[in-house]
Amino acid sequence: MDKRVRLLFQVVTLVSAVIFVFLVSLAQPDMARGADTYVLKAVTAWPKPTTDNKAFFIFVEILEKKVAEKAPGALKINYVGGPEAVKTMDQVQALQNGLVDMCFTTTAYYTSVLPEVDAVKLSSFTASEERERGAWAYLNGLHEKVGIYYLARLGLDVKFHLYLGKKKIKKADLKGLNIRVSPMYLQVIKALGGNPVVIPPTEVYAGLERGVVDGYCWPAMGIRDWGWQKLTKYMVNPGFYRVPNPLLVNLKTWNKLPQKLRDLMTEAAVEAEKKATATFATLAQEDLPALEKEGLKVIELSPQEAAKFIKAAYDPAWEEITKKNPQVGAELKKLLTK
Repeated sequence: MDKRVRLLFQVVTLVSAVIFVFLVSLAQPDMARGADTYVLKAVTAWPKPTTDNKAFFIFVEILEKKVAEKAPGALKINYVGGPEAVKTMDQVQALQNGLVDMCFTTTAYYTSVLPEVDAVKLSSFTASEERERGAWAYLNGLHEKVGIYYLARLGLDVKFHLYLGKKKIKKADLKGLNIRVSPMYLQVIKALGGNPVVIPPTEVYAGLERGVVDGYCWPAMGIRDWGWQKLTKYMVNPGFYRVPNPLLVNLKTWNKLPQKLRDLMTEAAVEAEKKATATFATLAQEDLPALEKEGLKVIELSPQEAAKFIKAAYDPAWEEITKKNPQVGAELKKLLTK
């Protein structure tokens, strides 16, 4: 009798395991069962309404039109949210683990996964030019080694700037100033003698208000999304770096997609890179006059000080990349600089 009970228990356990595996397979994010539709879960590093996300939704809109024309109902991007869905610094790891299928982020947020990706911000070229030069293919090869497909760089031909609250500078010298940073701007702030303060964008307003930080770095548009213009008096020229926001796909998910859908996503990515660049160039041109009306003043460093600023931005960054991986660093520098 005991043998029968044990046998029955083993059978029930086996059946339960099979059912569990089947149910898990139904829940996989890359495929909606019961229909020939692939549903890709996507997250972004920023809350949905922010300017940064416009490039992602440009891609989604282009892709939706292509799918409707050439593969109706075959593919859908399910945007599940920004940091409220998955913490910004955890999103690329979630992508690697298959918890999400797509991630629109910035390179600074996953240098712990792929340190060499920090070089993208130093590029002298637009995303389209990088494709022509072979930089995209090389970067994709690096990403594939860590389980990621580098679909597009929806970062833009727009520079970052240093913004200051109450304190004005006349030279490329930040001694005595606390500047909010992400890993994106760490090298330049340190090279200029500033004190880097690592806080998320959601805490910058309070940081400025309480005097925890004297300034921050951000692209040439978008600070009004966070209300920072209310506490920002100065923007410093020259700008530096290029916005390097990539659109990433889980490599297993990518490989599971039919070739036709991969082709459509690639076509949409190439078009979105060009359209996003043009769109954000216009936004940047419109944003500054609006900020100046609210009281923002532009600090134009002298040519000599501007040269010091740029040198502080680029030299330490390239040195750090090539130090970590001399061979890859040298190749990236060849592909990304004039």
